Amino acid sequence: MAFKLPFFQQTNKGIPIVKIEEAKGFEKIKNIIAPPGALFGVSDFQIGEVYGKVIAIITYPRFLFAGWLENLLALEEPFNLSIYFVPRDPGVILKQLQKQLLRVESQLIEIEEKGLPRDPQLETAYNDIEELRDAIVQGREKIFNVALYLTIFSEDKDELLLKEKRIIKILESNLIVAKPIIFEQEDAFFSTLPLNSNRLQIEYVMNSSAASSFFPFISSELSMEKGILMGINLQDNSLVLLDRFAFENAHMVILARSGSGKSYTAKIEIMRNLMMGQDVIVLDPENEYQSIAEVYGGSFIPISLRSEHKINPLDLPPLLEGENPEDVYKEKVSDIIGLLEVIAGEKFNAEELTILDRAISQTYASFNILPDTDFGKIEVFPTLNDLEKVLLSIEGGKSIAEKLYPFTQGSFSGFINQPTNVDLKKRIVVFGFKDLVEELRPIGMYIVLNDLMNKIRRERKKRILIIDEAWWIMKNESGANFLLNAIKRGRKYLLGITTITQDIDDFLSSPYGKPIITNSALTFLMKQSPTTIDTVGQVFALSEGEKRFLIQAERGRGILIAGLKRIPLYVLASYAEDQIIKASLEQLMAIKEALKNQ
Repeated sequence: MAFKLPFFQQTNKGIPIVKIEEAKGFEKIKNIIAPPGALFGVSDFQIGEVYGKVIAIITYPRFLFAGWLENLLALEEPFNLSIYFVPRDPGVILKQLQKQLLRVESQLIEIEEKGLPRDPQLETAYNDIEELRDAIVQGREKIFNVALYLTIFSEDKDELLLKEKRIIKILESNLIVAKPIIFEQEDAFFSTLPLNSNRLQIEYVMNSSAASSFFPFISSELSMEKGILMGINLQDNSLVLLDRFAFENAHMVILARSGSGKSYTAKIEIMRNLMMGQDVIVLDPENEYQSIAEVYGGSFIPISLRSEHKINPLDLPPLLEGENPEDVYKEKVSDIIGLLEVIAGEKFNAEELTILDRAISQTYASFNILPDTDFGKIEVFPTLNDLEKVLLSIEGGKSIAEKLYPFTQGSFSGFINQPTNVDLKKRIVVFGFKDLVEELRPIGMYIVLNDLMNKIRRERKKRILIIDEAWWIMKNESGANFLLNAIKRGRKYLLGITTITQDIDDFLSSPYGKPIITNSALTFLMKQSPTTIDTVGQVFALSEGEKRFLIQAERGRGILIAGLKRIPLYVLASYAEDQIIKASLEQLMAIKEALKNQ
């Protein structure tokens, strides 16, 4: 087939035509890459050894939702997709709409005059035409002729027919009517080539809001000047540079099933934040981060019944400039009651709350600490033992005091009833809870988090707090409530909290799970279980393609949601980082010892 191109045509105006000769060998290259021939039949065509068929969309439903094309784009089969948008003259469209409006209106009047039942379809059409006409006049909408063609390929005719049925079925599930092209395969094939030539002219009139749903390629980049390298964008292979503190808050939620690489991701972020000069604190239920603390010269603080490290839950935080001491005092009383509810394993009733409130106030008063006291000047604070004594002296307080007995005089004494001797002097501090019996882990994590919030207030600077397996602290309602409040308050102290959990169903079904997500500017969804993907998909409005990606995601891969951007992220570590993360504590200690002996 020969093409008549205007810039190759001769003219009779006496202007010399410059002949451009093809470079030597180019003709040979064309012969190599060109197919041997093309044969166009009634319902399909053949190019070389490959068969093809074109499908055109005929009609669309009344509403089109964004991302409806994704089901087609997710297909693994090769195909050509062409979408044409041809703007229409608004003046002509308005005249046509006026005629349609008069026609529909006359039909409605006729129905009313004859006393016939109302016709919902005609009433809906009338309202739609009026709304569209108003939107065009106001410039909120434009009108386009839209055409969409899809060319599918296969080396087998039977397989080509199966592909055609599969694609039409996918479209029909979205109430879209599609038909294979008959007798016009050549024009159809050229309509799907990148020539901007719509030979078929199978068009559908559509307003701009609906036409915008056709946009199939959504590629978000996330590259900040001061951010750390999180990994690679799987859509366009660009680098994802993330500055958590550039968002409205620096909090992140990581949701993933076991073995998906969530702790690996957190460790990479820790190391790179340390390189950027930011302090990091970790609440580590399984002592997984101890090696990181050792490598970077940080502190590892084991929390257990035998540990020498103690935290007094009755410590009061120092006052910041402009803070009302009475407000801080009341907040601390609320935190102590929350801890006692975690210890008791149940919510206190109104009478018990009254007794506790009075007992806590009297305990502080016995140390000359009143609501209007400057807490920063207090050197000695009461402990749980002092609170127990006051409870025993108050009518009705004995039953509550008995619940404190295991922690004051019983098997767990010495755990949370001694003065605090923990400090945050190092740039990375890891609190390990592995040696703490499981029934005490929620209590231990609650107390540590409470103490951390007190200490973080003393100096405003950028910090990252990692809470691995956060479900431990969320098992009790008071613990979950405290975590949510810490996330809400953290922004004031330049604190970014990373909440990590693999108990996704429990986390999302908790009344505090979704608020924690809402109050976190960043979410990283990694590999999900098929049993939880529907819940996750509903919470984060995931498309079917995103759900499939998360179910099949390999280790270290997931979807990073940062504000309005959604990025398929591959968390990539350097060789040195990977070796540090995978090395055991014994191996790291041996390396340190070898370096000393050199």
